[in-house]
Amino acid sequence: MINIRKAKKDKVEDLQELNNEVIIDNQKYDFDLDLGWAKSNQGNKYFIKLLNDPKICCLIAETNKIKVGYIVAAPKILAYRKSRLIEITNMGVRAKYRSMGIGTMLINECLKWAKLQGFQKAYVNSYLDNQMAIKFYKRSGFSEIDVSLEKNL
Repeated sequence: MINIRKAKKDKVEDLQELNNEVIIDNQKYDFDLDLGWAKSNQGNKYFIKLLNDPKICCLIAETNKIKVGYIVAAPKILAYRKSRLIEITNMGVRAKYRSMGIGTMLINECLKWAKLQGFQKAYVNSYLDNQMAIKFYKRSGFSEIDVSLEKNL
């Protein structure tokens, strides 16, 4: 059975470990990723800050005390938009546990929390080549609204 719960403030290493797996998995889409970032001091400080901010949703999925996924969402301020936006900034499910509905459970709990906080729209981005993630987000009700571009200097 999968349990979705709020991430514990004193267990920052849970988020670091799960995020580390996401970064390693995403290197096939972005060769510029710092593969040691999640477990670095900088990563540690980043996740501690998230865990201590009441405006941020940080959830963990676990089964039999094994952490199998997580989601982080934070307010996204776009002054030119009328709606209050929440952005899913981090999300991942361990490869062994994918396609079991865990991502859907995480996103549903997160969006339920966001709605209770008064957010009106949710925003997420994905690597263009990560078609599995894009299909997942579309199945979850997200639609394409913009394109991000990058250039090496």
